[in-house]
Amino acid sequence: MMFSRLLTKIKFTNPEPSPIVILYDYDYWIKELILKELKSTTLDIYPTKLYITPKLIIRTFLRMRFINWCEINKKTILKNLFRQIYDQYLLACIDQTKARVVITAIDNSNFFHKLSRLDAKRSYFAIQNGTRTLSCVRDSLQSSTNNRLTISMTNFFCFGQRDVDLFVKNGHDIDNYFPVGALISGYYKSVISTPLAKPLFDLCLISQWHASLFGNISGDDFTARSSRRIGASIAAMNLFLIRLIAETGLNLVICTRKNDAAERDYYCSSFGSKVKFIESDRKNFSTYRAAEQSRLVVGMNSTTLAEIFSWGHKVLWCNLPNDDHYEMPEAGISYFCGDDYSEFKERVLTLLSMPLAEYKIHTCEGARYINNYNPANPPHQIIRSVILEALS
Repeated sequence: MMFSRLLTKIKFTNPEPSPIVILYDYDYWIKELILKELKSTTLDIYPTKLYITPKLIIRTFLRMRFINWCEINKKTILKNLFRQIYDQYLLACIDQTKARVVITAIDNSNFFHKLSRLDAKRSYFAIQNGTRTLSCVRDSLQSSTNNRLTISMTNFFCFGQRDVDLFVKNGHDIDNYFPVGALISGYYKSVISTPLAKPLFDLCLISQWHASLFGNISGDDFTARSSRRIGASIAAMNLFLIRLIAETGLNLVICTRKNDAAERDYYCSSFGSKVKFIESDRKNFSTYRAAEQSRLVVGMNSTTLAEIFSWGHKVLWCNLPNDDHYEMPEAGISYFCGDDYSEFKERVLTLLSMPLAEYKIHTCEGARYINNYNPANPPHQIIRSVILEALS
């Protein structure tokens, strides 16, 4: 059975020639918003797909001379060696396509980072797909020897100057930053969004629920610690919102994350049957539409907060446990820190009553710093122009 599953992942053909390679099969938005008519080939990462042909075997074998034996740890020699062989295999696949540009929307991919350094023939571009925190640039990078690993790549389309400062402060090595704003939300706001006559909801909660956050979490590794921390923060935020709704009569809509029955059950058990749910439909921009239909969007540290904050929309980051992983002080009045319910309630009511023009005056500088969205030159247009320049 294992052998038959392996066979389904093997393609006995060469990757299709193309001037652009997309690394990982998360390629819909790159093709739809950036490349459009430009031809591209998508290379997924093992174990999803594996190309095997005589040409690729020969190319990979010839590239074995580039293996850096100094990087191989004696304690994990087989793992390190396999990783380097696989790097050379991926480069053999890219060589086969004769691509001039390699692009990915998985900006935290170690494979992509390494290839961008190994391959001087091509231009490599990573597009940020989510808000980056200390977990991304510090905690998750601890090696087995307690040394912190360094993120190193050539070109990075990031959200804003906040990301540049965060990566630089934590000692990472990125040649070129392009703080252009968030790709998908920038496209939605500049192309799809239409003005609303009147909001439908008072509050919109961006769900960060996941089943793994609320079960029995054992161990003390990075994943376990992170899961316990996130679960506790979400639960605390829900308690504040439940009390707020009961005291004020404000209505609430919840944008789901997974469209999972267990997710709905979790929120129904907390909020009862009065809340409304918006099912996640990424390609139809369901969360952005619900956010625009709401007077105030609240969440913990969801990427959606940074995205719609850059539009001048009212949001509130909720860091109730006062945890440095969820800090966003650059958001000013749109950032709440601490476990005092009365202060939380006052902040929410203040934001709701504040005229939008006044809110934008208070937050425009912080919004641009966090997510450098420019409606006159949205991210998808900037990225495309840079890609075209690299191709020429």
